[in-house]
Amino acid sequence: MNNKAIHFNQPYISKNTKNNLLKVLSNKKFSDGEFQIKTEKYIEKLIHSNSIKLTQSCSSALEVCMILADIKKGDEVIIPSYTFTSTANCVLLRNAKPVFADINKNDLNICIESIKKKINKRTKAIIIVHYGGIACDMDKLLQLKNKYNLLIIEDAAHAFYGKYKNKYLGTIGDLGAFSFHESKNILGGQCGALSINNLKFLKRANIILDKGTDRSYLINKKFYSWKDVGSEYRAPELSAALVYSQLKDIKKIQSKRSLIWNRYYDSFNKINKKKFSILTYNFKIIKNSFHIFCLIFNNIKIRKKFIKYMRERNIFCNFHYYPLHSSTLGKKFSKDKLFNTNKIYDGLVRLPIYPNLSLKNQKKIIDSVYSFLKIID
Repeated sequence: MNNKAIHFNQPYISKNTKNNLLKVLSNKKFSDGEFQIKTEKYIEKLIHSNSIKLTQSCSSALEVCMILADIKKGDEVIIPSYTFTSTANCVLLRNAKPVFADINKNDLNICIESIKKKINKRTKAIIIVHYGGIACDMDKLLQLKNKYNLLIIEDAAHAFYGKYKNKYLGTIGDLGAFSFHESKNILGGQCGALSINNLKFLKRANIILDKGTDRSYLINKKFYSWKDVGSEYRAPELSAALVYSQLKDIKKIQSKRSLIWNRYYDSFNKINKKKFSILTYNFKIIKNSFHIFCLIFNNIKIRKKFIKYMRERNIFCNFHYYPLHSSTLGKKFSKDKLFNTNKIYDGLVRLPIYPNLSLKNQKKIIDSVYSFLKIID
């Protein structure tokens, strides 16, 4: 019996990675270098973005989004409660209030009806999260944007290369934020990107990214000056080189992830769903990024039993976000119950999914899920 551990995640390393990193060392330029420019241009062309700026992380990109949106004290920004802390922290860092909305049960994306109940005169923006790489309902969100004159910011940390009606996620709202953290489909260590879709934000974005200076507009000038707030948000050259090497293999990476995701889906979709559920969405209009595959059990007791059962078989599975509205800090901003969010948290488990996951191990995972379902009450 093979007892070798099946890890929850293993980063994919491209064959070009080493050469690119060595080139950075050879160039002796570790910021604002060749790979930063090449990677930004490559992504712009790949996903049809008006402008891409590599950042140190998705968190950094979201923080820049809040500055560009001119979010300030007294403003409110609606976000899903079922998301990572960065989606809320970027709001708090502007002294504004995050307002937590519930999620849908089928795709775990922000619930449109819940958003409608939260909108008031203080609402300035909505940050949406394409959970697992499955698109939110962008048509309805854009209707809300136009009706209430709000900004839509896409937290596309999970969703690079995913689509909604042939438009790439992260390029549909006013602004988008991507993650290239080592846990994501495309990795740069700790790296991210800002997609500037509304070009009215472009000039100010460049100034913010240049620590508040007009350095990038130094044409026929002998010096630059301080123009706005800003910080060290740009990604380092080593991260840019790592992302660039991954992007060259993106079709291979996504193809392998899609095969695993669909194998899981086909295996579990045919099982009676009394004990668990899986994510569902409109396959005709949404192209999944295949970042997460999860099972959602009926309660937290079963979820804990499942994780323990799988680890006993050397298969590492993880639960996911603790609801922000129920967290220590989140309770200061919300008294809402958010039924779907709480229910999903109690039952959700993520299965291993990464390009180097062998077919043999995929089958072991699937067989172990089947065997677990047979023994639970």
